[in-house]
Amino acid sequence: MPTERFDDMFDDAVKDPRMAELIHDCVAQMTIGMQLAEARADSGMSMDALARRSGVAKTTILNIEHGDASPTIATLTKLADAMGKRLQTAFV
Repeated sequence: MPTERFDDMFDDAVKDPRMAELIHDCVAQMTIGMQLAEARADSGMSMDALARRSGVAKTTILNIEHGDASPTIATLTKLADAMGKRLQTAFV
């Protein structure tokens, strides 16, 4: 029995508007998490140091970096300030 390629299954799944929205939300969360992890690494800060300096719980930082949280703008601003960075957003 032939199996369907992942790309084909994915293309079919995103035709469903609800599934497309879920995928979009997950990708957005993962992108923010990767950007935070990269900014933190560029700043030479550990999660512990960032948590202390920002006042944001280490578990919250961990969840954001792993794409398991949807942080508020206020939280992201605290994190950016603690790293000596500026939060920037874009609609593309």
